[in-house]
Amino acid sequence: MTFLFNKQKTKTKHTAQIIALSIICFLLLSPLASLQARVFEPENILTDSELFDKDSLSKAAIQNFLEQKDSVLARYSQVVEGTPMTATEIIYDVAQMHSINPKFLLTTLEKEQGLLHKSHATEDELAWAMGYGCYGGQCNSKYEGFYDQVESSAVTQNIYVDRKSTFSFQVGKMTVTFDDYHLVPKNQATANLFIYTPYVGFSPELGVTKPYGGNRLFWIIWNRYFTKKYYPDGFVIKNSGNYYLIENNKKRKFASSSLFLKDYSENNAHQVTNDIANAYEDGAPIEFSKNTLVKHPTSGQIFLLADYDTKRPILDNNALALLGNVYIAVTAGQIPTVTANKLIPYNLGDSISSTSAYPQGKLFKIENGQIYLVQDGIKHLVDPVVWREKYNNQTPQNTTAAALEGLLDGSMDRLDDGSFVKSSSGRYYVIATGGERMRIQTTEIFSRTFGLDKLSTAIVVSDELLEAHPAGETIEYIDDTIKDPITPTAPSSNTTSPSGSYTALFLNTQPQNIELIDGEQKTVSIQFKNIGGATWQPETVYLKVFDQNGEAIYTQGQKFPLAESRINNGETGTFYPLLTAPSTAGLLQIQFKLFYLKNGVETQITSGTQGKFIFVEGGETSQVLSHNYPIAVRNDWGVQNIEIRLKNTSKDTTWTSKYTKLKITNEDGSQSSFYDPNDWLDETVAAIPINARSIAPGEEAVFKFTLKVRGVDPKVYGHRMVLELTDLDKTVLLSGRSAWVRLMRVD
Repeated sequence: MTFLFNKQKTKTKHTAQIIALSIICFLLLSPLASLQARVFEPENILTDSELFDKDSLSKAAIQNFLEQKDSVLARYSQVVEGTPMTATEIIYDVAQMHSINPKFLLTTLEKEQGLLHKSHATEDELAWAMGYGCYGGQCNSKYEGFYDQVESSAVTQNIYVDRKSTFSFQVGKMTVTFDDYHLVPKNQATANLFIYTPYVGFSPELGVTKPYGGNRLFWIIWNRYFTKKYYPDGFVIKNSGNYYLIENNKKRKFASSSLFLKDYSENNAHQVTNDIANAYEDGAPIEFSKNTLVKHPTSGQIFLLADYDTKRPILDNNALALLGNVYIAVTAGQIPTVTANKLIPYNLGDSISSTSAYPQGKLFKIENGQIYLVQDGIKHLVDPVVWREKYNNQTPQNTTAAALEGLLDGSMDRLDDGSFVKSSSGRYYVIATGGERMRIQTTEIFSRTFGLDKLSTAIVVSDELLEAHPAGETIEYIDDTIKDPITPTAPSSNTTSPSGSYTALFLNTQPQNIELIDGEQKTVSIQFKNIGGATWQPETVYLKVFDQNGEAIYTQGQKFPLAESRINNGETGTFYPLLTAPSTAGLLQIQFKLFYLKNGVETQITSGTQGKFIFVEGGETSQVLSHNYPIAVRNDWGVQNIEIRLKNTSKDTTWTSKYTKLKITNEDGSQSSFYDPNDWLDETVAAIPINARSIAPGEEAVFKFTLKVRGVDPKVYGHRMVLELTDLDKTVLLSGRSAWVRLMRVD
């Protein structure tokens, strides 16, 4: 589900079709209840660097992935500005143009319409591929079409960043999602996700039970195909000589290699590159090995640190006798006292008393040769493979079945976290935290991600042992190592085209992101490079601005001539169109097109079209109806009486006279040279409306004030006028301008 936002307002897309799709797509993926190998943190779904990594995938990598998935997008194309483009080209080009990760675009295509796994799709599913522009049961036709959907989604991510203080979801700020979760985003990328789709999604462990995919669905897709966090919880990685345990999506550094080697062998560590290691945030360091005894500094409580995140209280000294094979002597006086901070990362586990049965676990063998692990009064059947791999064929204590009858039956003992296994049917899995089995979709993905050596040494297990490990998500990581083929260097754009030909290359727009308030006017700079043989001149080359329907409604005047007097081949030409924001708020598409006159006939210049989006925000507006500002005055005259009439053209804001202030400064923002202390309210406020206590939309406001001109130095002055609603902390546009400037000459 996707949402469009205006300042301080939220408009929801809540159509039955999209909700149903989100639920279906959600159910098609891994069952959420069993997801333990990765911890879902709605506050930290995506990092800023991940969202804006535009170079994460090549075109070839995108196309290869879509073909492997047999996606409908692998065969889809659309004509864009007269040029056929494949879905891959659209995704890649939009990512590059707007500095958005193509992995983000692919994830959203799957989240919204399931287009990665569908081999066929309806026209509507392709036309509304990103779910953009649909809300309140309706879809805005201006965003219809695969290209517009992909680009709108990308552009919007940058707008969310540029205008981050205007949206409900902000970094470090608590906001309630539409499915009633209190969310505090940790980074801007996560805030963006919730501005776009303000739902957590079905997450019963978080108390979110409404059946929507939401951002939980985005997270599942991202981790299935696109994450750099290749290693799930329970794995150990090595980078730059340091060892780390992956836990709760973070990497916990072992304090030393000797500490690491107390519980692991060197073969357990996976050597990883910097980009993979850096994908994980740093977690609490690991300073104690498993089965270490420590004492709390103030309470004196003794704990067994059973593993790296669980501390088990020892209830009495007799319980110490039950503990064997610990790395520190069990005599109470020899147990070291540690700082309280070092115990904070550990969760409180079950206590150990003198009646606890084998709190650290012990192996037993009964008459028929079956081996059991007995721990805390519960017996677990140990498969021969687990006995060999996990316990290194450790000799169990002989006992009888009758001796174990009084113990509770537990689940079958599982393989160690980080194990690679192969089923009897030839499928490969990794074992993650909680014994969860994660299927690796292909041997190619296995060898590329974890290495051929791990593939060849995968443990062959029985179906019974495999089923003892709960099913988790599937690993289908995209191959992001594929590069585009190197093509011969293209001829220089300075190469002269046939004499008289008109050809242009778009360079840039300033500002890059165009934001306007309803009715506002703004001049922007557009630059094109002349790569044709003809010389451009203002009389023959000009710019026109259109909306996506081909209508020129964004400008005052149809043509904007070349600013320079002459532009030869290889030189850059500049155009300054004056844009006027339409009354429709939201993200709107515009097109800049170059034309030249050929024998008096208007002809578009080849490659001279550039698509752009502007963000129009509903705002406060007024129209200057009349004024008597003089063009020139003499500095030996007395004060000049000024009257300005403004019409309130805002849609729903009534101006309160007391707080509606007309401020005047010099053009550079300094105090006005014509400030009259005998008339103005203060040094900047020249007047407030005098004709009414309130001015509703459609009504007029009259401002009267004086200008003190005597003694002012002769020259031309710019009077910069701004209208402010100080009670609402808003600025009102004056005839489409945030500041209205009048020039006046002093003689």
